[in-house]
Amino acid sequence: MRIIKTSVLIICFLSLWTVQLSAYWEWTPETGKWINPKYAVKNTDKEQWEYAESFRKVGNNEAAIREYNKLVKHYPLSNYAPEALFELAKIYIASGDKEKAFNKLQEIVKKYPDYPNIADVLKMQREISVEMLEKKQIKFIERFKDTGKQLDSISSVIEAAPYEQETPPLILSLAARYAKDGNMEKAIELYGQVERDFPSTKWAEQARYQMLIYEINSIPEGSTDTARFSSVEIKIDQFISDFPSSPYNQQLLEKKKQLRNEIARRLFNVAEIYKKNGHKKSAEIYYEKIRTEYPDTEYAKKLSASAH
Repeated sequence: MRIIKTSVLIICFLSLWTVQLSAYWEWTPETGKWINPKYAVKNTDKEQWEYAESFRKVGNNEAAIREYNKLVKHYPLSNYAPEALFELAKIYIASGDKEKAFNKLQEIVKKYPDYPNIADVLKMQREISVEMLEKKQIKFIERFKDTGKQLDSISSVIEAAPYEQETPPLILSLAARYAKDGNMEKAIELYGQVERDFPSTKWAEQARYQMLIYEINSIPEGSTDTARFSSVEIKIDQFISDFPSSPYNQQLLEKKKQLRNEIARRLFNVAEIYKKNGHKKSAEIYYEKIRTEYPDTEYAKKLSASAH
């Protein structure tokens, strides 16, 4: 009885050992054999490529990823290396891991700029970048370990193909992202790039509009610098002249009206302070400025009504 129990234990142990051992073995459709793939690398880059491809073609993405990575690691100078990275990117995109896909594509751009399909690589990067930067995907990009580094990587995508048709919307999305993060210097730089490189386009129109809105919103509270207000007014008029059919024109006309009324309000408040402190002549200088330079505002009308 004891011998039987011992035999059963030995059999169980051997079965467990066999199961654990078999975990390191895989059936390969290419050879029709079981092999241990954990550390094995094929003798040539071509063989390694075909081996990785054999897994991809039957849908074994986990094994395909492992073998493509081996190719890149052990045959970095091979023509198959960028191909392997490209296939890795496609697998990661299909699985929803856009960050890993982007990084594999970036590796191609940095290490294999002469790759024959580099245009397709850059296009795929742009598509991923736009998706990352769209409003609905903001949480997606914020999951990255280093958001700043990722934004810099997207900038490098733009630098690699600055004049492609897909580039302007990417630049605008990136500028908006920098603006959201409070980096207005970088945002303005990117908006200016679109206006400079794609003049008289809807992209330049959008870039100029965004820069105008930023300039309007950045006027310091309490400022009575009429020159600054006038400068913005001129830019609004120039925008409307350059883009007469722009959907932004009505908004800008409203902004212009608000700006004029705001500066008139600020001038009026300064005048009132002078008046209350007994400096009537100084107050009148500001009142007159409102009457002559801002006659269409509610404060000019207010002065006109008080004069009667």
